Amino acid sequence: MKALFIYPLMRRLPLGLARLVLVGVMICGSELPAQTNSPAQILVQMDERRQHVISHFSLSDKMKFRSAMGAVQSNPQFIAANSAVTKAATPEAQIEARKTLAKVKLELLEKQDPSLRSAVEKIRSAEASAL
Repeated sequence: MKALFIYPLMRRLPLGLARLVLVGVMICGSELPAQTNSPAQILVQMDERRQHVISHFSLSDKMKFRSAMGAVQSNPQFIAANSAVTKAATPEAQIEARKTLAKVKLELLEKQDPSLRSAVEKIRSAEASAL
């Protein structure tokens, strides 16, 4: 992130000065406190981790997952949780609604196809690590 901010500045400076700026930023950057994730970053991390886990599923598990998901999407619980995500007023409320949607979706997937239990558990643990 910092490199993107510094790059335009470094292009305008002579090489020696650019090195001094870079060293100064590296020193100052090491003293900065750890940043907390914004709500948007948390949502992106949840999505990325879930997709990473799903990408490692076998082809048969992916097909079962897709089939079960098709059935789950017409479930009234899923529809209500999904509409809560779209109606969330604040980013924090959206995160809570997305957590609820993920929980409901995984529970319904597990009920729809019990053979996906281990896959659902992997997704749960991956999404939990994003929080």
